[in-house]
Amino acid sequence: MKLEARQFLQQRQELQLSLFQQQSLQILQMPSIELEQYVIQEAENNPYLEIEYKDNEDEPISVREQDYNRTDRFTDLSYNPEISEWVEKQFINVRNQETLSNHLMKQLQIEINDPMEVQIGESIIASIDSRGYFTGDMEEISKEFGVEIETVEKVLKKIQGFDPSGVGARNARECLLIQIEQLYPENTLLKKLVDEYFDELTHRQIPKIARGLKIEPYKVEELINLLKTLNLFPGHLFPGEPNDIIPDVIVKFTKDDELAIEIYDKRLPEIKYVEPIKKEQIKILPKEEKEQIKKYKDSAIRLIKCLELRNSTLYKVAKEIAILQEEFMRKGVDYLKPLTYKIIADRINIHESTISRCIAGKYMSTPQGIFEFRYFFSGGIKTNEGENEKSSRTVQSIIKRIIDEEDKTKPLSDQQIAELIQQKEGIKIARRTISKYREEMNIPNAFERKVYTK
Repeated sequence: MKLEARQFLQQRQELQLSLFQQQSLQILQMPSIELEQYVIQEAENNPYLEIEYKDNEDEPISVREQDYNRTDRFTDLSYNPEISEWVEKQFINVRNQETLSNHLMKQLQIEINDPMEVQIGESIIASIDSRGYFTGDMEEISKEFGVEIETVEKVLKKIQGFDPSGVGARNARECLLIQIEQLYPENTLLKKLVDEYFDELTHRQIPKIARGLKIEPYKVEELINLLKTLNLFPGHLFPGEPNDIIPDVIVKFTKDDELAIEIYDKRLPEIKYVEPIKKEQIKILPKEEKEQIKKYKDSAIRLIKCLELRNSTLYKVAKEIAILQEEFMRKGVDYLKPLTYKIIADRINIHESTISRCIAGKYMSTPQGIFEFRYFFSGGIKTNEGENEKSSRTVQSIIKRIIDEEDKTKPLSDQQIAELIQQKEGIKIARRTISKYREEMNIPNAFERKVYTK
């Protein structure tokens, strides 16, 4: 067979996105905190953009839609004093509160005098995570300061004596043992339970533990109840570093019992288009500078339009979610309805992929709490009547409630739970589906849930 090179023409279609489309999709996907940094950076690099932060009293961006009147009873509160006041109470700025790291550093300066040990302690504290656990490498710290690993161990041991009790532990078992030593030093059985039977404890193998400790199963339960007074994650007593969830949208009910929505953008600076150079001055500039100025102008106008489009799209999507999930907003998770991206996309005439981008990493504050937007989208399970569907999240909530209310000395099997749901809720559900949902909620099986009594 003879091989030869040939030239030929091939016609094909390619989707080319404009600069506006690319930037608008990029901005649409950003949650508020990320968008804040993006806007600041753009303004710093473009003389035709000016930013200023809003005071708490200022009105947020108004997102009004003249031609969007499908639901008259849905109130668009571009500014509502009640909501603003409520938000201020709900989302306190934790930057002024003491973090775990600061709390430990203060104790380090008081409890340890040796300068080298203080430096080692600072390195150890830098490796304590939000749970309060030490996640660093002892050998690396010993090499860093040129000391024996026993010295690092000695400093870690001192930090493990700091408040809160259990801090500096390397795992859950050590965290509990530290607290037992400090709070229940005389309880040798409790210490032995955690020290020698931790794996059995996590899987609630009560009979095996009872045999090993040579006590009755109900006595093991009493020890477990004592363990519940300890804090498995001592670091959680402190606020984290400033990365708290800030909602992008707030949904509330007004005094007139109407749904109200607000784009929560008080974190975002107000961005304005400005003309720093007069037109007369531009006329006499060289061609290259004129072209650069035009780029700045186009970029500034494009950014402002992209931000307006983001808020408008986010508002539309949030509004449809609030309307379709109104029962959830009023009554809670048992009333969450099945919902797909396609349903929302069809109602506001945009593509499903745009919905996915719009809700990515964003949160909605509702009368039932703060939820990620994705929480409102889930499949459904048909009821016996076949007319209505229950959201899979609602079914999970039902499963959890049944398990919470069960007799812990005789926990229900997955099959029994399935039968109960069919009897009480009219939902036919397979045992394997119960098992799947239970595992998704990190709920143990019936054997591991069993509680022993006298």
